[in-house]
Amino acid sequence: MNKFLHTAGRYWFLILIGVLVLVAVFSGDSSSQTPLPPPVAQNTTSYTATMPSYPESSLPTGTVIKRVSAYLQGDGELKIDNGTDSDAEAKLITAGTSVFTVYIGAHSQYTIENISDGTYWLAFALGSSWDNTNLKFRNDQGHESFADTFDFTRTEDNDYYYYSTYSVTLNPVVGGTAETNDVNANQFDAY
Repeated sequence: MNKFLHTAGRYWFLILIGVLVLVAVFSGDSSSQTPLPPPVAQNTTSYTATMPSYPESSLPTGTVIKRVSAYLQGDGELKIDNGTDSDAEAKLITAGTSVFTVYIGAHSQYTIENISDGTYWLAFALGSSWDNTNLKFRNDQGHESFADTFDFTRTEDNDYYYYSTYSVTLNPVVGGTAETNDVNANQFDAY
């Protein structure tokens, strides 16, 4: 027994390194995923919609909550399909701020058009009972962001040009490859 303890004591550092390697392998870290950037102070020159009052505490699909026109001068398109039973608030984010925020009802679709070239993130909240004063759901069901970024580019080839288009679903789909990450509610609200 004493010989076993002496041998284990000599190799404790090898055991510790082995455990650290196993933790790193099973942590699921992926170098292709880019974390959501931290929010920046909001620019007062951006457009924020004045929300109409709806007694049912829901907004029509396509209600624009925020739009920063400087980032909507391109040809990119992002189609968002909300196949969930909850309404959604979707935020297209770049440079640490939402450049386009839109309301998408349950089982509805919306396409963000004219996205300028650049790298963007898409974050979304699901919920019900929209609060027009605080611009968020009263019955919040969580906030997420897509793990991968969306790179919008326009390229020209002779007389033709090509631009980026993406299509995502906010609900899991069979055979889908997009991963999402949870986002802190305060961070989501700061965009």
